[in-house]
Amino acid sequence: MYRQEKKQKLKQGQPEKTMDIHLYQDPIHGQSDEQWHEGDDVEGTFVIQQILQHLAAKHGLNVDKMMYREEKRCPTCQMTLKDIAHVGKFGCHDCYDTFRDDVADIVRRVQGGHLEHSGKYPKSSHTKRALKRQIEEKRAYLETLVAQQAFEEAAVVRDEIQALEATQQSEVSKHHDA
Repeated sequence: MYRQEKKQKLKQGQPEKTMDIHLYQDPIHGQSDEQWHEGDDVEGTFVIQQILQHLAAKHGLNVDKMMYREEKRCPTCQMTLKDIAHVGKFGCHDCYDTFRDDVADIVRRVQGGHLEHSGKYPKSSHTKRALKRQIEEKRAYLETLVAQQAFEEAAVVRDEIQALEATQQSEVSKHHDA
């Protein structure tokens, strides 16, 4: 009986160092999947693991790191993101670099899509903050319009931004004069 071969490449760190591993999808000699997995050969599995480790070492790879690298780990303290979440703080200074992208995503979710923390502010500054937010939104829209080469509409939005900035300046000068 024939076997269908499936090739997979295991990669670690360096793209030029890859290994071809041949896996067979169909059982050998017509055995069913149940028969094939019933008598798991612990010794055979250990031998296969040793062979893989030898081949990997020959190519400068560490099989243990490849097999157990399910989660990103800090190279210094070996903490995972799950460990950090459980403890509530980073394990070392390298964790900041290792989990930079993951932490940014978490902060973005917690802050409602924002990476900047605005904190608390007095109620009297609500109008200033609303004005600032309007200007920021209009500027982003202006950039989109310019990218789309919608220059006439962009000119209108530019004028609106200038009017809002003038209003903002008058609010600031009113606040300083008071």
